[in-house]
Amino acid sequence: MRLLVLTLLLVAAPLDAADVGTLTRQLERGGNAERTSALRELAKVDPAAATAKAVEWLQPGVDPALRRAAARTLWDLGDKAKGAEAALRARLDDRDDDVAYACVGALASMGVPKADLRAARLRLARAHDGFIAFYASRALFPDPDLPPDAVVDASLAGVNLVASGRPSDMKSRDTLRTNARVLLEDVAKRSGREGFDALMRAYAKASPPGKEALASALDYVPPQHGDALQIGALLDSPQPWVRRGAMYALVDYHDQAAPVLDKVVEGLWPPHEPDFRKAAASALGGIGRAPAEAGEQAKPGAWRADVEKRIGPSLARAATSDPDRDVRKEAADALQKLALWAGPALGSIGDRIAQEADPVVRHALVRACWNARESPQLPRVALALLAANDPVDYVGNEAAVTLKATQK
Repeated sequence: MRLLVLTLLLVAAPLDAADVGTLTRQLERGGNAERTSALRELAKVDPAAATAKAVEWLQPGVDPALRRAAARTLWDLGDKAKGAEAALRARLDDRDDDVAYACVGALASMGVPKADLRAARLRLARAHDGFIAFYASRALFPDPDLPPDAVVDASLAGVNLVASGRPSDMKSRDTLRTNARVLLEDVAKRSGREGFDALMRAYAKASPPGKEALASALDYVPPQHGDALQIGALLDSPQPWVRRGAMYALVDYHDQAAPVLDKVVEGLWPPHEPDFRKAAASALGGIGRAPAEAGEQAKPGAWRADVEKRIGPSLARAATSDPDRDVRKEAADALQKLALWAGPALGSIGDRIAQEADPVVRHALVRACWNARESPQLPRVALALLAANDPVDYVGNEAAVTLKATQK
């Protein structure tokens, strides 16, 4: 066995040397495709030799395709190409954005401080190539010299690239899709009112995929920095995913969403698709969510009256009449969030709870009664019938517990 291993090692060594020699010769002849391929292969077997050749190719006056390949190879080598740091730094201002971008990437992989790469990234953040502009902006954000409008534009460039099927590599494309949306969300979270305004300005000129990404990002804007009326205007979009994003973005605005509430309620009804009706129910439950503290729930007020008049009855109707079981369940869950403020609506549909064929939906409606148990409109008769007659134990038990709690 030892003889076999030794024989293999002796055979392998000359082969590696021969490979290096062959690759070295290929670096000096043939077209650019053959030469750049040889450099990549050389980097796998002799990083030092590949680094030296890449430094040669980085010099001004060398064919741009070779300079791009050199910078990309050094990026792939990372710390193994430390000796090329000075040459890479010298090309940070290269007029070819592909070269400069790869030089930044190579230096970053070597651990060069971000501050040393900032000037190059600021320039690349405005590159014509959307891929380069996006990743440069992502690396910089937040930066005082890169306004939110520029970051949003770069993110949308990434979104549009993905929509057009680029990059061709699926993994890279999926990564870009995720990163572009995350950067938009970061702008929404961290840039205050200036970030919100940048998102809304970009919406007017965005592509359909860009509009969807922007509407989704609005959900991450803290309500003190956003504007419910501007978000509500997106509910008129012909794109369902834009309307859905706008509905979810309105959840944290509560009473500030009152002027656009009817548009959200409209989403509860057919002919909207079931998934869209579910989204509308969920959003309404969030918008109308009652305060957690019982004393605050009990206080009268204009917003409470609005919820009791407009949100509660709409959710109750959807929870008991929608033809889709999942929509009914979502609406019943949303009613639970209204707590005491759902009381008047539950009182009006008490006799319909027992008519619900699905026990999970019945249980969700009884849970809504539990959350509204302090309401004078609680459907006690309907709950008593459920407690005595419901064929499903957990539904009957929930009704009995709710009734018992009201007798204390």
